[in-house]
Amino acid sequence: MRILLIRLSSLGDIVLTTPVIRAVRAHFPDAYIAMLVAKQSADVLQENPHLDEIITFDRLAKNKDTGEMFRIAHILRERKFTLTIDLQRKFRTELLMYLSGAVKRVGKGRLCTVRVPEQGNKHATAHYFDLLHAIGIPAIDPRLEMFLAASERADATQQFDAAGVSKTGLKVGLFPGAGWKLREWMPERFAAIGDKLVEDFNADVLIFGGQTETELVHTVANLMDARAVTFAGSLQIRELAACIEKCDLFLTNDTGPMHIAAAVGTPTVSLFGPGNHIRFQPLGKQHQMIRHNVPCSPCKQFTDKCKDNICMKGIGVDVVWQSISRALTKVS
Repeated sequence: MRILLIRLSSLGDIVLTTPVIRAVRAHFPDAYIAMLVAKQSADVLQENPHLDEIITFDRLAKNKDTGEMFRIAHILRERKFTLTIDLQRKFRTELLMYLSGAVKRVGKGRLCTVRVPEQGNKHATAHYFDLLHAIGIPAIDPRLEMFLAASERADATQQFDAAGVSKTGLKVGLFPGAGWKLREWMPERFAAIGDKLVEDFNADVLIFGGQTETELVHTVANLMDARAVTFAGSLQIRELAACIEKCDLFLTNDTGPMHIAAAVGTPTVSLFGPGNHIRFQPLGKQHQMIRHNVPCSPCKQFTDKCKDNICMKGIGVDVVWQSISRALTKVS
């Protein structure tokens, strides 16, 4: 059997598909399993032993609706897939399933041979599992996975050593950025947590950010009275994952690295505002989710219509510190 899984979305969404990949491999141990993902997020699936191939779609290509679609369709037809599962449930991904020539197509729309509408507000992994259950594939374990090579872990150790991070002390990562400004907690509040981490736990505070978040990372560090180590814009996705894995705790907004932290086994304290916490919060006892309950949350956060951002402003430093203290007391 030749199986294709499809998810073209962002970094965190790809990490959330890893329980599906594992379940499909467990049910079809001898199948050829490929995954079609966005080129910009594909690195998170490197080293995944459950996949035989990663096919990348360039979502930033100028001709993504024409030339890129035809290119991918040609590749998919060459592979002669027999079963395709659309984890995105959008017309583009449904069309690619159809163009692949696969006889069995699982998804939501009219071009699918097995149609599975989304039902209820539940975790993303549960929605994914509905697709598998519809074709008789058992799936109950929502644990996320990301597989790192020994060389990647060694590189992270070297990065920490070069930055003067303690080998044995507590290490807490902060991620003040997000995929959307309205999901960002205030920089001065991240800084206040950083200072308390140093004062109460003598922790090394590591502040991470992507290439567009360099200024934000340095703003948080400069607002702190204590020393912080900054990693802003210098780490690729897998380097970031290896560094997060070395942290004892990760304080983060609702963003892709939150899911990476869960996938590499690092406990998280996650801050939710506009996003759907039921659908996207990290699962498991080692993870804590904090949100300020307002009538308009979750909202359609990919707009600039909200001028107050009350869902994030309503999360106080004290409640976050209580969660962090509980988590670190278990570690130390």
